[in-house]
Amino acid sequence: MSLFRSLTQALLKIDCQGLVARLIMDFVLLTTAVEVAPRWRELAEKLARVSKQQMDAYEAPHRDKTGMVDSEAMWKPAYDFLLTWAAQIGDSYRDVIHELHMGLDRMKNPITKRWKHLTGTLILVNCLELLRSSAFSPTPHDDFAI
Repeated sequence: MSLFRSLTQALLKIDCQGLVARLIMDFVLLTTAVEVAPRWRELAEKLARVSKQQMDAYEAPHRDKTGMVDSEAMWKPAYDFLLTWAAQIGDSYRDVIHELHMGLDRMKNPITKRWKHLTGTLILVNCLELLRSSAFSPTPHDDFAI
């Protein structure tokens, strides 16, 4: 019975970390899309070799009757692009956020200069493994030196 309990606890730990990582990555992609909305095409060029036709295809579902994408809705094609791009990077949330951060830094006027949230998130995901091991440590928390 204790082997079953140990396996169950291990699976719960993995699921919790995976859930937190997925939530962080989704948060980063959505907030980045909103933040760079009017400049998403520039970001797309920095992250991937995206043709004008491909960029137009990302915007097509969001065009109004006149064929324009409202400036307040420009985050939608940005988010569509970022989701597709992140899926191509792979399953590593650290790699996705790191590559995104580097792409944002390569923009003409990098938003990362004034938008510190992404840098903080990158630090968080790099520490996530340490946070997970501390959260599920069998050592009582009052044994830590301060």
